[in-house]
Amino acid sequence: MIASTPRTFASSLKGWITRHPGGAFLAFFYVTGWILFLPPLLGSSGFGLLPFDLPPQPSILLLTLIALAGGAFLVTRIADGRSGTRELRRRVFNWRTGPQWYLLALFGAPVLLLLAGVLVQGPSALTAFAANLPQFVPSYVLQVLLIAVLISLWEETGWMAFLTARWQRRMGPVLASIAVAPLFGLGHFPLLFISGGITDSGRLTSSEFPEYVFYLLVLFAVPVRMVLTWVFNSTGGSLPVVALLHASFDTTASAAVLTGFYPGIDGRLLYFGLAIVAIAILIVTRGRLGYHEIPAPVRQGLAPAPAAVPLR
Repeated sequence: MIASTPRTFASSLKGWITRHPGGAFLAFFYVTGWILFLPPLLGSSGFGLLPFDLPPQPSILLLTLIALAGGAFLVTRIADGRSGTRELRRRVFNWRTGPQWYLLALFGAPVLLLLAGVLVQGPSALTAFAANLPQFVPSYVLQVLLIAVLISLWEETGWMAFLTARWQRRMGPVLASIAVAPLFGLGHFPLLFISGGITDSGRLTSSEFPEYVFYLLVLFAVPVRMVLTWVFNSTGGSLPVVALLHASFDTTASAAVLTGFYPGIDGRLLYFGLAIVAIAILIVTRGRLGYHEIPAPVRQGLAPAPAAVPLR
């Protein structure tokens, strides 16, 4: 008789991660994320348990590098081995796609907000924007590139290249985007408890809290994830383009850009506009969001990169 080798905690954990890579990634992300946000949460801008103020920006940077990108690569290596890690790395550095997608990623969001502003305020919104146009491109583009390189590329390594790409094989791109949306929104949840974390007006009041929870989990998250999934699939899995588009959303709705180039326009109009765009994409793509699975050997559930389709 051959005695069976007793299962150790490490082997049991590895087996669970291999069977449930998405759940393992989310568990790692949320636990690590709240730990990384503890310093600003405990400071004077948060719960006030520490007598000094710590800005959230270092925590956000560490969150994207360690909890999102790091978690995605760690779980992929355990669940899918070296071949899976190579495929994930290929997606992260897949720059090859048409120039129209880079133009869309850089300027789609500010143009959409401008159109929404004209619809709400009339021609005065266009006049105010045109007056500051010479300063718009250099200041805006520099901010987008900086955020994309430092934050969005690593953030979308977890949410798009790992989680959405994996889940859309099983449940389709629309349901995968909807499932990821509130999880993505919850990743921003600690910012609700930090003064200036979500809005530039300071700490949220108790009456504002439910509104911003709904904004994070639904109004902001669902259209953003839908549009990003469509761009990811339509570019053959180009994460740099997705990162640029994500960074452009954040930059366009930031206080500096709004006050300088969109005076009097509510930044949340951008996300109402994105909701309309997401519905239009759903109709035009018949719910595929640009997803065309490439027949290829899949090792332990690793999602193959989607095939590129032309911009329509």
